[in-house]
Amino acid sequence: MIISMAGGSMENKKTFCSICSAFCGFEATVENNHIIAFTPDKNHIMSKGFSCSKGRHFAELLTSENRVIHCMKNTQHKKQRKTAASWQVLEKEQALDEIAGELKNIINKHGPESVAIYCGNGVTFKALTMPAVHAFMRGLGSHHIYSSLTIDQPAKIISAGRHGVWAGGGHTFESANVLMLIGNNVFVSGLHGPGSIPGWQPGALKEARKRGLKLIVVDPRLTETAQQADLHLAIKPGTDAVFLSGMINYILQNNLEDKNFCEKFTVGLDALSEKVAPYDLSTTAKITGLDEALIREAIALFVKQQRGGVSSGTGPDMSPHGNLTEHLIYSINTLCGRHNRAGDKVPGNLLTPDFPPMEAVVPFDFLPASLNLDMNNKRSRVRNGRQVFNEMPTATLAEEILTPGEGQLKALMVIGGNPALSVPDQAQMLEALENVELCVCIDGRETETASLADYFLPATYGLEKTDMTVFNDFFWGKPFHQIASPVVAAPADATDEHRYLMALANRLGITMTYNDIEIDTANPPADIALLTRMFPAGMTKIDMTDLAAHAGGKLYSQYLALDVIPAMEGMDDKLRFMPEGVAEEFEQLASSLHDAVESRYLLICRRNPHVYNSMCHEFPSAPKNNPAWLHPEDIASEGFSDSDVITVRSAHGEIQATVKADHTLRRGVLALTHGFGGKSGGVSVNRLLNARETTDNYAKIPQMSAVPVQLTKA
Repeated sequence: MIISMAGGSMENKKTFCSICSAFCGFEATVENNHIIAFTPDKNHIMSKGFSCSKGRHFAELLTSENRVIHCMKNTQHKKQRKTAASWQVLEKEQALDEIAGELKNIINKHGPESVAIYCGNGVTFKALTMPAVHAFMRGLGSHHIYSSLTIDQPAKIISAGRHGVWAGGGHTFESANVLMLIGNNVFVSGLHGPGSIPGWQPGALKEARKRGLKLIVVDPRLTETAQQADLHLAIKPGTDAVFLSGMINYILQNNLEDKNFCEKFTVGLDALSEKVAPYDLSTTAKITGLDEALIREAIALFVKQQRGGVSSGTGPDMSPHGNLTEHLIYSINTLCGRHNRAGDKVPGNLLTPDFPPMEAVVPFDFLPASLNLDMNNKRSRVRNGRQVFNEMPTATLAEEILTPGEGQLKALMVIGGNPALSVPDQAQMLEALENVELCVCIDGRETETASLADYFLPATYGLEKTDMTVFNDFFWGKPFHQIASPVVAAPADATDEHRYLMALANRLGITMTYNDIEIDTANPPADIALLTRMFPAGMTKIDMTDLAAHAGGKLYSQYLALDVIPAMEGMDDKLRFMPEGVAEEFEQLASSLHDAVESRYLLICRRNPHVYNSMCHEFPSAPKNNPAWLHPEDIASEGFSDSDVITVRSAHGEIQATVKADHTLRRGVLALTHGFGGKSGGVSVNRLLNARETTDNYAKIPQMSAVPVQLTKA
């Protein structure tokens, strides 16, 4: 819509915020290529006018003081870059020529697998970026793709691949009678699991409570979400797997499982029963620090309801035994039959073929490559880290750069990420960035990582590019998607990340393919045409050009209520209660409990509503530091005062932080927010973390929560 005004015209454009995966709808008022108003879209089908603090400031990224809009080359010697970068502005074509030349030299000398790409939260939800990264690296011949995913919640992907995927889908939030959330604070984080409270509309919980939904929250803190719960279990950090084992054991001992479902669609229940047998409610209560009666009440409340499920957030996955914890979450949902059956009506996913949902397990051989563990067959040179979701373990990235020998990484491109600040064991990562032969950053701002890079290529921000809500296809719970066109033109050299990769591919003479169709990197397709290559007719229920015609998104009502049909002949795979690796993870759990050294305090990760990890710190609402939160009684018992500076010491390192009182915390818990330090102010939690300390035999995610620490006055 265009509104004529004296001296010019204003145009209102529909779009969405792409900071996180909530994708809340917005309206931008644009005048002379400037956004003069950015307001939540009250008519958006999913978010209905909801937005968080970060989203409401999203447009400010485009004009923030730390915005970089020119291609640059760092002329400062690598060893001096930590204190000051020295940038020389280059023409875009010259910068790309030089980068391609250096990449060619490295590839000729060390081979294509000496080149790696790391992608951060700035691009992992972007529709066009990650497919381009994979297409570029396939053409190059390198499997070294890394991202924030493998230091966040890789256990969810690993567990889906091991346990199996139900073709009829799980119970939706709208149909649920009960939810159990473990470490998920949706009122602060936009994270949303299947069937859980929607991150794009957390207020939906209030309406669900009116219709009778019961909510159980398991979290060391009485979070904003826990304050809305029927039951809050203030669990000891790092003991989620024990709690879930006790829950499963109690369900089986009291014959509360869905026997018909388990007999027909699962294998390995007897083996799982044997592994959880040691965790009776008394033992579970002792280890988790919970009251036995409260655990029993939570189990009874969950089992009594017929629809709903268990889901989790970041905390359990960053704690010890994350893979086992997520597997047990999948197992409880299956044990209680929380899957749609023949005759149920379910919403359809739009980016999958027009095929009905079924009362069956998706055959393991048919799982997409991203979930099929057998197809993720690459291994790290160090610590035998395994490929997950077609990506290598980020916890091994620094070692891959620093470890000499065949296959050593020599070149690193960082796209929309900041590993210098966000990857555990900060000292090791900084050493790697100082020693890699070539480092190229593609970003919209100069981060701590960019200051150490050799070249900087300025990227567009979300409102300057074509984007689509691809990531949420399995999370919306409704057949909805939105394509957003650029709201304003990008300034100066700022370019979409996927177009930089195509330009480099053209210079390097490598082929980029989408669904086995080669693109012309010298004359790349337009963005909508590229989306059509990614989701061609016949592979999806919708046509990209039809979706692009609806600026505010479209709900395809014909897919709102699909009938779940009986299984087709030959679909007889089973959901697995005891797949590969789980028995060993139970042994790890038992051993860790036996050998545990009690610590007075355990560090947990904590979200801040005004920042998104290391992003959004330039917003006016962003805090300037990340205090160390403690229960007031712990502050008093240590002889601290509120706002004292204390030293937090782990077995790996130490930091100094300002202590702040929080009565919602369980005693013995210290909470700190990740993503601070450096240019953003505050302190880096990653200085306390050891990249090699892990219980994860797949993605090697380091222990980032439930970390034993000591506290002293600074």
